[in-house]
Amino acid sequence: MGKSNLAMAILAVVLLAGCTMTSTDSPSSTQVASPSPSPTASKVAQSATPTPTKVYRPATEMGPAENVPLPAIPQSAKANTADGASAFAGYYFSLINYAVETNDAEPLKKYSLRKCEICGTALIDPAGRAQVTGKWQVGGKHEYKMIDTYKPSKDKATVSVRFKVDAAKFYITPKKVESSNPESRSQVAALTLVYDSGWKVYAINFEKTDQ
Repeated sequence: MGKSNLAMAILAVVLLAGCTMTSTDSPSSTQVASPSPSPTASKVAQSATPTPTKVYRPATEMGPAENVPLPAIPQSAKANTADGASAFAGYYFSLINYAVETNDAEPLKKYSLRKCEICGTALIDPAGRAQVTGKWQVGGKHEYKMIDTYKPSKDKATVSVRFKVDAAKFYITPKKVESSNPESRSQVAALTLVYDSGWKVYAINFEKTDQ
């Protein structure tokens, strides 16, 4: 083979190799690595995970109620008006039911004056004693309905509420009834309220009824 023919053969090999490299390294065959998530992105993803909601469970013969939601005072119950006093009385009864389920009477204390004897002896003190002994009850919910509201002065009001108490069983040991109460008859309670940066119960009196 002459020198010119040899040079042409070498050139052909080089060109063929060049074409092969270009085909192998084309963008269509190149794999791009996926970027790894940054630590910040991982933290954001973790913080976005919803917190499991605690499930409310009513009391049973096996144990006391769990995760009982604390009633929030409605905005209407904060007004120094007759309607505000009525709304507050309804809220107070919802706190009574909360104490029945949880034996937590602190919310009731917040809205009861020390002069309210019934508040202490019939509502707050029994809840405190049950906390100490570990007693819980099944039932005993207060069913209530507002009847009338009288506002004799700027910072005082009297709200009449008709209510009854459901039958209840009390436990200290699972499945073993310690005591029980029958359903109460319907009766009327008059809540005397005073307003000082919000309504508070000054007294509770029971009216005699024929029902």
